[in-house]
Amino acid sequence: QRVVQSTHNDREGNMRLFADNAARLAAETIGVVNDANAGERTSATPDPPKRKAFDRATMLRTDEAKLDELQNQTDAKYVVLRNATECLFDASTQSQKIAYMSSAQVPDDAPKTFLGIDHEKSPVFSLDLPKEFDENDFANLPPTGGGGVQFSNTRTHAPLLSQGENELALYATAMANWKKTHKFCSGCGQPLFAVDGGTCLQCSSCGAKSWPRQDPSIIVLITNRTQDKALLARSARHPRKVHTALAGFVEAGEAFEDAVVRESFEETGVDVDWTSIQYVASQPWPFPRSTMIGFRATADENLPLCIDENELVSASWFDKSVVEKAATVRGAVMNKDVAEQALQADASLQLLVPPTGVLARTLIDNWLQDA
Repeated sequence: QRVVQSTHNDREGNMRLFADNAARLAAETIGVVNDANAGERTSATPDPPKRKAFDRATMLRTDEAKLDELQNQTDAKYVVLRNATECLFDASTQSQKIAYMSSAQVPDDAPKTFLGIDHEKSPVFSLDLPKEFDENDFANLPPTGGGGVQFSNTRTHAPLLSQGENELALYATAMANWKKTHKFCSGCGQPLFAVDGGTCLQCSSCGAKSWPRQDPSIIVLITNRTQDKALLARSARHPRKVHTALAGFVEAGEAFEDAVVRESFEETGVDVDWTSIQYVASQPWPFPRSTMIGFRATADENLPLCIDENELVSASWFDKSVVEKAATVRGAVMNKDVAEQALQADASLQLLVPPTGVLARTLIDNWLQDA
């Protein structure tokens, strides 16, 4: 146990104080357990892999002097967005990489958002440029990695980034979308201005503060009871033959599992087996501000489908072998041109599925890997 006392009544500061101390206590406790079990391990039993989470350094957000110092450091990195929908990528390599700008390349008066500290201990900020901004404006400002640069749609190209850079691109996009759509106080209607490194908006009149929110949405891969078919659907916004898992917003006062049942029935007429619903993973999806909560479930494939044509173009049960073949296609297939190239290259493809890096594909791969 640990007693934590505060000397002030600042709610936000106290929340951070208690959260930080809880995290330290948990880390110390885990360390004690690991030390106690260390003698039981052998060289043939490696430690389980650990996910390297980006350090959002929340304790630094209210330290203006420190933020000023960080944003001017020579190793500071800037994730550059355009109109909150596109991210600046390094065009000099075939693999997808973010083209970071350095502190020397960013105007002092440009509105910046502090994202955190990366694994190299470099401070990371984001910058959202107006839609009129062109790649040619970077002619004399090459990115820190060198080579050409280009703006690409974040929704279709961020999944092709590494796990760490994908997180940065989505984080920056979420913050940019929030600021783009929240200009005035919901209480008194007066303009808002950014504080705490751009992570909080404060009213210029009543002083009320607001933070970004995420709207929960479920996404579920429904398979038949013998696990050799999956129900995949296509919406009008998807390229030709691109099918994915069913998804929808969680309504007010609704549990995630209830949303799985409701959305599945509303969109396809399928009654999922309640006891089969299993949580798999989650993912931020800031288009504009969702968090996807991923599930798997089973249903009776023999029951007729009833498609909600306001939501979907089609939905079908696909054999596992057909989905396996679709999963071999690489690239940003959620982009219409990329999808068409893939279909022209292999006319035998019955469908395309989302690329690795998005939750729908995680659910599909989770099923494909089942014995």
